[in-house]
Amino acid sequence: MNIGLVLSGGFAKGAYQLGALYAIKEFVPIEDIKCISSASIGTPNAYAFATGKLEKIADMWHNFCDTNTRMFITKILQSSLLQQDIKNLYDPSDKLENPFYVSYWDVANIADSASCYQDLSKVENNTIPTYLLASVAFPIYNKAIDIGEHRFFDGGFVDNIPVYPLVEHDLDYIICVYFDDVSYRFESSQFDDKIIKITFPNMSNIKNSFVITQDEIDKMIEEGYERTMHVLRSIFANGHDDLDHVYKSIIYHNKQLGDPKLRLTTDVVITNVNKLLSRFAKRKNIL
Repeated sequence: MNIGLVLSGGFAKGAYQLGALYAIKEFVPIEDIKCISSASIGTPNAYAFATGKLEKIADMWHNFCDTNTRMFITKILQSSLLQQDIKNLYDPSDKLENPFYVSYWDVANIADSASCYQDLSKVENNTIPTYLLASVAFPIYNKAIDIGEHRFFDGGFVDNIPVYPLVEHDLDYIICVYFDDVSYRFESSQFDDKIIKITFPNMSNIKNSFVITQDEIDKMIEEGYERTMHVLRSIFANGHDDLDHVYKSIIYHNKQLGDPKLRLTTDVVITNVNKLLSRFAKRKNIL
């Protein structure tokens, strides 16, 4: 089997993904996941999944907030403890056998390509911790991460649901976890009909992903697991390798999400870059 996995960004809502990944693991052998693409907080989640460290990142999520008072995610982003937790996901023995794309906002090469998809399976192994930190480098609250000729920020600002790198791969289907309250048709109907969309719109009392408590984090993990199990039980009713049933179920499931909105990555990237440049035009020190 050749299965793709896409994990979007979403700040604290990335806790849903931890639950989702536990559910995915119950249906799909990790060796059948042949290509991963992620953005922002989805990247450490995806890396933990790919390297068999879900329990390690679960510890991070279960201790995301110091207390059960409401905390601003921006404070957590600046926390040295969070940075260290992400770096500690890496082990020198780690080996990414398959493509593992991460979206970045490369502010050093805006004229050429503001959006960069880096395949971590092709970088020097000892640079992976730096790439992981760059994936969650939030402008204003974190400095850009310099890697070679690049200056990377969190790529979720440019392409937060990075399905694009998977377009050219010959995959049986893709599992895509994202948080927009929108039913997307990704790139084309032919491509989209092979995408299992697992979304979490309005599933929590959290008004946004910037203010959070530990109780809410723990509830999101549980909801992520339950929602994903519900979706995959139906789609994989005859097993994850019965493609006829899987394809029919994907089409049915996606129709239940509502009228789709076409999402072309090129349009999304151009629009987001223009917004970012306008927003930060007066903050030259950030770039």
